[in-house]
Amino acid sequence: MMAKLATFIQVLSVVAGVLISILSFNAAREKEATARQAEAARPFLEARQKLYMEAVKAAGVLANPEIHTPEEMAASKKRFRELYVAELSMVEAQSVEISMASFAGVIDPELRKFTPAQRAAFDLSHALRDSFAASWGVAP
Repeated sequence: MMAKLATFIQVLSVVAGVLISILSFNAAREKEATARQAEAARPFLEARQKLYMEAVKAAGVLANPEIHTPEEMAASKKRFRELYVAELSMVEAQSVEISMASFAGVIDPELRKFTPAQRAAFDLSHALRDSFAASWGVAP
């Protein structure tokens, strides 16, 4: 009876050791996969951050016309439009997209009107964003 109990405890110990090893291995693989995914998304996230900074700078100028020259206003309006139509649209989160449209409507409703070419660029940028987001597991 004691021999059977001892054998049972040994088998139980081996099974527990194997389970712990498998769980540890799986945890390590998941951690590595997460790190690889974060590294793959880095260029997208860096571009997003850079373009967000450009958008906020242009918005800052456009929101304060009384302290900027007409040339600064024109340059900021041009850059905001470029970001809004294409570059930022490729990396922005959907909440940023909504805020960009809202801001454009307040600053100059004409900024929200697109030529056919601008609409095509805008749509292409969003399709690229959605593809990147799906590929890299980043929220669109």
